[in-house]
Amino acid sequence: FIIPNALHSTFVGHKGNVKCVEFIGEEGREIVSGSSDNTLRVWDIGSAKEKGILTGHESRIWDVSSSKNGSMISSASGDGTIKLWDMKTSKYTCVSSLTGHSGDVYTVKFHPGDASYDKTVRLYDVSTGKLVKMFTGHQLSVSKAIFNPLGNLIISGSKDNSIKFWDIISGLCVRTITSHLGEVTCVGMNFNGTLLLSCSKDNSNRLWDVRMVRPVTRFKGHQNTSKNFIRAGFANKPLIVGGSEDGVVYIWDQDTGEVLQKLRGHAGIVYDTIWNPKQNLFVSCSDDKTLKSWCYDENLPLEL
Repeated sequence: FIIPNALHSTFVGHKGNVKCVEFIGEEGREIVSGSSDNTLRVWDIGSAKEKGILTGHESRIWDVSSSKNGSMISSASGDGTIKLWDMKTSKYTCVSSLTGHSGDVYTVKFHPGDASYDKTVRLYDVSTGKLVKMFTGHQLSVSKAIFNPLGNLIISGSKDNSIKFWDIISGLCVRTITSHLGEVTCVGMNFNGTLLLSCSKDNSNRLWDVRMVRPVTRFKGHQNTSKNFIRAGFANKPLIVGGSEDGVVYIWDQDTGEVLQKLRGHAGIVYDTIWNPKQNLFVSCSDDKTLKSWCYDENLPLEL
């Protein structure tokens, strides 16, 4: 694996800023993005061509999630709904709209079988659209919620500066982290569930040892202080990759916290970055209405 240093493709088509992006299925030959233009768009990775537009939301789309096999995606919107989309058909039809939240729904995630969120975290049955369980305890909106790899815990980050761990069976909060000094804008977990990554408006991304509940590494250099949800995630094993308000994609060394690479090319805030191991590709989304994929060019130097 080589750290990317060059722009590969630019995905153009959205009419508003692009808040979120996700590879579709584990293979990741396509990506789906959500925007403030109220649409989701499906893109081919190789050609950077738009393959379809998913319409139906009445407000901006904050988050998007793909099922493991890529047959379905879910989207969370400022219109207070979560929509489920059938990706097996070429028409990309909306098959269900989940309601019940008051206000913006900032995050949605498929279970290694699914969920959503406001001050509450809600667990839905995708096949029936029924609410299975509600997790209450955060004082302010939930900005991001994920499952651990085993699927027995939900981890949520909130505007109340805290991170909570919820037991899916009992519905109880089993652990709370309150070390961040600003709103938590994202949480992520490594593939075996031993490390938690959190992003906060205190201008830091932090790595936590889940078993000991102790901070391991702090990542700095990027900007995350204003009203945006800046998100980061795990990339190839030793790397953390994330967005920033200065329009740069940052890549850090997971163990040392050192900035290894800055990828320049966006003309606005970078909200989120994702990596797919099958495609060996980084994709970022931005306030400049575009998505960009990044690769390695041996003729360019690493920028430190």
